[in-house]
Amino acid sequence: MKHKILLAAALPLLLAGCFGNKQEVQKPLAEPVAEAPAKTPFPEQPAAQAPAPQSQAPAPQDNSGMAIPSGSKGPVNQVYGWRVQIFVSGSIENARRVAEEARWKFRDQQIYIAEALPYYKVQAGNCLTRQDADNLKVRAKALGYQGSFVVEMDLTR
Repeated sequence: MKHKILLAAALPLLLAGCFGNKQEVQKPLAEPVAEAPAKTPFPEQPAAQAPAPQSQAPAPQDNSGMAIPSGSKGPVNQVYGWRVQIFVSGSIENARRVAEEARWKFRDQQIYIAEALPYYKVQAGNCLTRQDADNLKVRAKALGYQGSFVVEMDLTR
């Protein structure tokens, strides 16, 4: 009998705790989103360059009129690295389609279309070490590019 009275007294308190004052849970504030500068649609097309400030001297150019890359210690002649070739096609339309798809899959890598007539090669990344390129190749194969392989490149071009 004692247990029934105790249960009868505790049950309303228990139910009042379950269905009583419900406080609305605050959602965390969204992080501010910084706008990234727009990328060029295809790296094989030259990007529109912003006008240089008047106080700087124009960049040195080679015989073809292209700017010579320069570092903190002067002009850079060549930088060798590796890219992962993920696709080759005889038509630019197919290469562009695959490159656009790859841009969605490889959001953290730059995608290039290299022209070596009569072929158009789709390549990913700018890896400075072979190990990084091998890791990117494994990732490319996992994303469905089964014929991917690593190529050594002059990254200044």
